[in-house]
Amino acid sequence: MLTFAITTTTKLAGLSLHKNGKYLGEVKVEVAKTHSTTILEQIDRLFEWTGTTLDEVENVLVSIGPGSFTGVRIAIAVVKGLFFNKNVRFFEVNELDALAYQAFYQLKGVKNDIENVKIYSLIDSRKEKVYAAVYQVQKNLENEFELKQIKDYEVKKLDNIIEEINNSENKENYLVGDAVLNYKGKIIEKIADKVKIFEDNSLKISTTTFTEMFFNEKLKETNIIDLKPDYLEKSLFRCRQSIFQRFQFRFFLRFFYLFIYFFQRTINILHDFLTNF
Repeated sequence: MLTFAITTTTKLAGLSLHKNGKYLGEVKVEVAKTHSTTILEQIDRLFEWTGTTLDEVENVLVSIGPGSFTGVRIAIAVVKGLFFNKNVRFFEVNELDALAYQAFYQLKGVKNDIENVKIYSLIDSRKEKVYAAVYQVQKNLENEFELKQIKDYEVKKLDNIIEEINNSENKENYLVGDAVLNYKGKIIEKIADKVKIFEDNSLKISTTTFTEMFFNEKLKETNIIDLKPDYLEKSLFRCRQSIFQRFQFRFFLRFFYLFIYFFQRTINILHDFLTNF
């Protein structure tokens, strides 16, 4: 069973292959602008290096965001093109969830007691605005550690996140995500005593985490038609489009009201004319 995982949500694109639970290979490429010019080449190289083919793939794990509007669409478009009309299963990965599980799996490997640990997943949305979600480690009925999301996905100012953590009574707050790397200086300056930050190479997502989530049944299965981006916020284009549409609607209403007004006036004038005639 060959499993292919992909993300192009942030500046760091990631690809990986696993076969029957065994890690075969991973590619990470960081670009300044867009992944569209390099991603297909990197996919070809990954399959070539691992001696596998697209036809062997049975499971596709793809990030649906949140993140770069263009980046999120690239990964989804690529897998839809590569695996169209192929007998594969598709699984969508929310990248905030994946970051939290990446931190969770790492903590389980180095600490004995992680109960009540909070994990903040933070993806940079530029200009000190972040995509965020909050999770907490709890014990289930089998007395095993599990990760629970305790705050929904949202877009927030970094200052609001810092204030929230600063006011929290929780003693162990772990931060993960590229926003932590990008704004580490400010975070350390403001709340160094309230947070713990992973090593730089662990702050960004690895698609091997997607596979681990898949084997632990933490991913939602979907299909090639319903596989769509989760932007979490509107793009500037969509905002402008929405404003333009509202303008068009208001213009139409005013035109309609004027039409009705002049139509009624015309009817009244004709009525008066015919009555006097």
